[in-house]
Amino acid sequence: GGEVERGLTMVDGVLLLVDASEGPLPQTRFVLRKALEAQLPVILV
Repeated sequence: GGEVERGLTMVDGVLLLVDASEGPLPQTRFVLRKALEAQLPVILV
């Protein structure tokens, strides 16, 4: 988890790619939650 938080402090926004057949996996949900907590703009593809 610490790597995600550190990485999010160095970006202006987040682009998340989700596989349509698998859907969002647990790590994807975690990263999305952290990005939203950091109030970063998110583009979900």
